[in-house]
Amino acid sequence: MKKICLTSLQMFCIFLIFQGCSLKYQNDIRAEESVPQLRFENVIYKRYSDNKKEVELSGKVFEQYKKDGLAFAEDVYFTMYDSNVNEKASGKAVLVSADSKNEIFTLFDGIQFIDKNQNVYITGDSLKWNGKTEQLVSAKGKEITIKKDDLEITGKDFSASAVSNEFLFSSSVRGKQINTSGSKDDITFSGDSMKGSVSSDKNSSKENSTVLSGNAVVKTSSMEIRADLIELSGKDFNIIKARGNISGTNSESELEFKASSMEYNRDTKIVVLSGDVELKDLKNDVVAKAQIIEYDQNTDVAIMQVDVELKQKQNVCTGAYSIYRKKEQTLELSGNASVKQEDDMFRAQTISFNMDTEEIVMDGNIRGTVKSKKSGN
Repeated sequence: MKKICLTSLQMFCIFLIFQGCSLKYQNDIRAEESVPQLRFENVIYKRYSDNKKEVELSGKVFEQYKKDGLAFAEDVYFTMYDSNVNEKASGKAVLVSADSKNEIFTLFDGIQFIDKNQNVYITGDSLKWNGKTEQLVSAKGKEITIKKDDLEITGKDFSASAVSNEFLFSSSVRGKQINTSGSKDDITFSGDSMKGSVSSDKNSSKENSTVLSGNAVVKTSSMEIRADLIELSGKDFNIIKARGNISGTNSESELEFKASSMEYNRDTKIVVLSGDVELKDLKNDVVAKAQIIEYDQNTDVAIMQVDVELKQKQNVCTGAYSIYRKKEQTLELSGNASVKQEDDMFRAQTISFNMDTEEIVMDGNIRGTVKSKKSGN
């Protein structure tokens, strides 16, 4: 997963230039404090260190109020520079309020922030930074959008911690990752909430992950997965894990499935389903059930384990272990294997069954019952 969100906290360092000031809406100030102690219009502020520009800020209005740590700014634009005086971040907001005594800084309306070093772009209408707790939050019910390289996430009720390197959209989130390398297909996702963690060190070996909860949906060009919970991890979200009330389709293989849990590797195109699994081959009218099914999308081969049952036409096949070859329409059963064809029953240790010709080959402890069919006149 791309590193997102937490690097954006750099944006709030810009407000430390106000030192003992803080920004606040006038209608939040008590009557005796409604008149600013200082007021500046069309301000341009530049801060230097070792004769090198660190920050440049402009604003239409800047007001400082008598009460300690309160100030207000309107139509703010800012740019931050690195040690070589190259632009590293920039942004703007229609209104900015701050309480630097309590280290709380808030941006309102038309917020845009770009971190060029991390390639992070944030837009929204309300963000608050608490310097003491190192928490970044959005206003209740307000959407923000975060873009990082080829990843874009939009959601409501956002919060992030610079301490734990975790982030959360607690309601209504959606996103997409566009694959630009051509090695994988695009992926889109949505859910009632989303949380994740990112490494603060780009060289860290710690795996980043993102978890969608509640009505979670993930779609690729060939796969659609719905579940109570879906976890995305690995490079370009190449690993998808799901739990609870799983249902989905594979349009490439023309399959539908249900399960209690699953794991899908987008690189190998292998999916492992477990817990009361049901797999439907729509093209061949085949329904398979088992406790574990591993399906290889490249070869169209399904390996089924524990309480295997496969139905096709009038045939009912059972066993402890089976291999279903979708393209060849063959089935290999083992472990108390059986094939029932209407009133006929065949049992053996292993059974090979051609589902097109209905040819049966049995081996080991063979037994069965065949009833003669009446001729129709």
